[in-house]
Amino acid sequence: WTQFPTGPNQSITGVNPSYGLWAAEIFNQTVASNSLMKQANLGIGIVTPGQPVNIRFDAKGSCGVGGVAFAEFFTEIAGGGTSSAQILGGAPLNLDANNWRTFNYTVTAGPNVSGGVTLQLGATAPAITGSFAHVFYDNVSVSVVPEPATMAALGMGVVALIRRRKSK
Repeated sequence: WTQFPTGPNQSITGVNPSYGLWAAEIFNQTVASNSLMKQANLGIGIVTPGQPVNIRFDAKGSCGVGGVAFAEFFTEIAGGGTSSAQILGGAPLNLDANNWRTFNYTVTAGPNVSGGVTLQLGATAPAITGSFAHVFYDNVSVSVVPEPATMAALGMGVVALIRRRKSK
């Protein structure tokens, strides 16, 4: 994971993770700022233009005086720039301060994926005194959804194996 900005407001914690031993924590109390963690340039040479990508993660937290938590997906162009960007769910994340919630999105890669795809998780505090966003993220996964032709080929392969096994 890459952190923006790096500093004391982001950490890996063992306190009450969703699953396993660790979770990411972003506690942004800096007015008029974004605090982000991201996995950049995933799936170079694997993700194709227009291909569905599934994004799943658990999150919990609280925001005050206008603070928000969000997840954003980018399709990257090699050498810099993006061919698509979207806030997952179209709005800030609806968090619970005490309980983990699972977020699951299927998005479509943009027209140029030469630089792969990027998932960015954030906590934003607006330019309002007392604003904050305190968010925990865990169990993050980004995976391509097999194309129908690939699924059909896999299905035919299974049928062929079953027939071959029955004929022996």
